[in-house]
Amino acid sequence: MLTPAQSRALAEAAPDAARTVFAPYRICLVGAHIDHQGGTVTGFAIGRGLALAYSPAASDTVHVTDAITDETVEIADGRVIDRADGEHDWTPFVRGAATLTAPRARGLKGALAGSLPSGGLSSSAALSVALLSALADTDETSIDHDDLARLAQRVENEFVGVNCGLMDPTVILHARRDHLVALDCSTEEVQVIAGPPAALIAVYSGLPRSLKSTGFNSRTEECREAAIEVSRRGGIEPPAERLGDLPRGVLEAHAPDLPPMLSRRARHYLGESARVEQAIDCWRAGDLAGFGRCASESLQSSVELYETGSPEQTVLAEMMRDTPGVHGARFCGGGFGGFVAGICDPDAASDALDQVVARYRETYREHADRSFGILSRPSDGRRWL
Repeated sequence: MLTPAQSRALAEAAPDAARTVFAPYRICLVGAHIDHQGGTVTGFAIGRGLALAYSPAASDTVHVTDAITDETVEIADGRVIDRADGEHDWTPFVRGAATLTAPRARGLKGALAGSLPSGGLSSSAALSVALLSALADTDETSIDHDDLARLAQRVENEFVGVNCGLMDPTVILHARRDHLVALDCSTEEVQVIAGPPAALIAVYSGLPRSLKSTGFNSRTEECREAAIEVSRRGGIEPPAERLGDLPRGVLEAHAPDLPPMLSRRARHYLGESARVEQAIDCWRAGDLAGFGRCASESLQSSVELYETGSPEQTVLAEMMRDTPGVHGARFCGGGFGGFVAGICDPDAASDALDQVVARYRETYREHADRSFGILSRPSDGRRWL
């Protein structure tokens, strides 16, 4: 949820709001970097997120204010009338949501407040989901979870410029308390799976991140090149453009012999796909230790084969993994800054989090004033407050 200060700011910024939608952030511990390749991925929603308080507007104008910074974005007749001019320009999200829900009989006027900085917990997908949900609601339009997730993906792909997959909005929309969400990105089948009592911890490294300005998009292009090259060597016509669209046997046969960089991307996909299957089995069986091992192996593959992660994040993940009560850890999102998350025994999570934050701040004193930790349990997805 929001902090008390953020809740007060939201109430002051939108005193006449008719409704408030809350979109939680998410943590993905197994299934990294394979959603855009058609793989199966997993995720949890957490108790933190962003809220959008809003009321219908008579026209299709969309007017949203950040309750904390007072920045305003306004979209009217498909044009940007006012835009955010702070450190993070969230104008494309509003423009994308407004465009993809047009034509509408109504727009909205509202205010938003979020509880964490950007950094791998998918605040961008949460913002897209909140905006799209509110616009559909004010226009009295029903959009099911799967269609709304596709729209949220399009906001980021077409308007923000990030080549992400369906995982983030799908987790945010389908999540349930104490459940794991699994998404087959090839068939778009969603499973919401009950599991054992578990706690999630996340520590902010102090390093900000924006996927658009990192190597995230180049990695997706490298995966596409690997898929095309495997297709050529395997005699597949027309060539596949996603690793997940290739027959597994063909990919396994040719991945080791690709040019080194393309081979690393393909081998990460193969290994991570197998880890997801194992992690889901562990979760169903109540095996937190096994699930955590999959998360730590995902971290290792992401560093060695997918070549993401800052040195600080890698060290932070290793600190977290080695702390009593933590079963496994990996950095969040694209791994170019932001948060590191772990899965813990519930009764050990608070002490573990304190230890990890203290050790990280001592090791990286230059980031100590920006680093902090959060504790949650797997939580419910998008909801109206």
